[in-house]
Amino acid sequence: MKVSQENNGVLTLLVKVELEANDYKPEVEKQLKEQRKKMTMPGFRPGQVPMPMVKKMYGTAVKAQTIEQVMSDSLYRYIEDNKIKVLGSPLANDDKTPKADFEKDDNFTFYFDVAQQPEFDLDLNKHSATLYEIEPTKEMLDKFIEDTCMRFGKVESPETIGEKDMAYGHLVELNEDGEPKEGGVDINTTLYIERIALKTIKDKFLNKKKDDTITFKPSKALKDPSQLATFLRKKQEEAKEFSADCKFTVSSIQRMTPAELNEDLFNKVYKDKGIKDEKSFREEAKKDLMNAYKRESDNYFLNKTSEELVKNVKFDLPVEFLKRWLIATSQSEQAKQDIENKFDKYLDGIRWQILETKIAEDNNVKVIDEDVVNYYKTELLPSYFPAMPDETEEQKKEREEHLDSVAHNMLREQEQTKQVYNYLFDKQISDALKQKMNIEVKKVNMDDFIKEVTPNSDETTPAKEEKKVSKKKSLKAEKKEEVNEEPSLF
Repeated sequence: MKVSQENNGVLTLLVKVELEANDYKPEVEKQLKEQRKKMTMPGFRPGQVPMPMVKKMYGTAVKAQTIEQVMSDSLYRYIEDNKIKVLGSPLANDDKTPKADFEKDDNFTFYFDVAQQPEFDLDLNKHSATLYEIEPTKEMLDKFIEDTCMRFGKVESPETIGEKDMAYGHLVELNEDGEPKEGGVDINTTLYIERIALKTIKDKFLNKKKDDTITFKPSKALKDPSQLATFLRKKQEEAKEFSADCKFTVSSIQRMTPAELNEDLFNKVYKDKGIKDEKSFREEAKKDLMNAYKRESDNYFLNKTSEELVKNVKFDLPVEFLKRWLIATSQSEQAKQDIENKFDKYLDGIRWQILETKIAEDNNVKVIDEDVVNYYKTELLPSYFPAMPDETEEQKKEREEHLDSVAHNMLREQEQTKQVYNYLFDKQISDALKQKMNIEVKKVNMDDFIKEVTPNSDETTPAKEEKKVSKKKSLKAEKKEEVNEEPSLF
């Protein structure tokens, strides 16, 4: 066999693969012998069908399949041996490739267009970006502390229903005559009194006691579709159509009395931090909120920075090839139409992926399984497996071993794990950009941050568009191929 190349445009090679009979015939003979072993035909013992008959029945198909495999192996071996950094994947050049007659011909020639990755310098020190440090407003901090006090509060069972209480009871759907509807709603459920939208309905519940009954329309009491669906134990689509009167019989009342802002609460919320007063408690709560806002800030930083780098870092691309490649790898007519209509956006996404790959290579960015396991153990699972008060060393060890086991089991959940891989990879890319670029830190509260980002909220940034186009497997994560279903540029 013979493989050769010539330049065929910007960053595009035309690769020619020539095969002769001795390049594929031994494998064809081997495959036909294997086929013969499996054949059964009247008049012949199993596996003893004459070879001329086997060749007549399967020879052309086996020859075509073998030639295709030998040709593909030769092409990719040539790319590897010549250290060609491929962009996308080779595309058959049908205009150059002669029509093959697999039944009659012995020699075959195939042509492929192969795109190359661009070579360019990326000095992040020459680029600037703004990083927003989001602080909570006083109202947000007050609400956070109020919720914290409620979370660590005391549960009581009052005699009568108050505005902040939860009423547990039995709900029965009524027909037009005010009688229980046959086959209608008949469930035990919970109602948060403060969620009742209409004052007239809320007043019906206030001061009611155990075993009292209230007749009302749930659809008018609860305006939030998800709250109504939860109360009725129905899907949201079904709850939207529900307009009947119901009778609610109170079975019990629960009231959460918020914890007082004192040292006992401070120690429960921030164990081992030695907080003694409300001022220090508020400062710690503010840090918690800022950490919660940090992901929003980081997402905006990465999207905005990717947009700026795509605009300002110049390098050539094999544009026509990439358009052909994107269309060839699309799985639906709608996707192909989207590429035609929004090709500039896709091209920006490809530019960002190339930049992202270079940033990853230059800064040793990669995500491995153990990174994902650690994320599960430190970020996702601790709230489900909290440390108990006065936990012994043995109990701590047992809890940590269980947590580790659960985290490794979660690694098998492909879709969720793929999301975590992408999140951790993006985080490492973001950290690299913060370290290398000229960063201006701008402190804002959440309201100001929302005003800042809202004008661009509907725009598609390269970082977002890139996720539609492809994800780089080898650098993004040392992870099995099945987590990446989209076409890869590399």
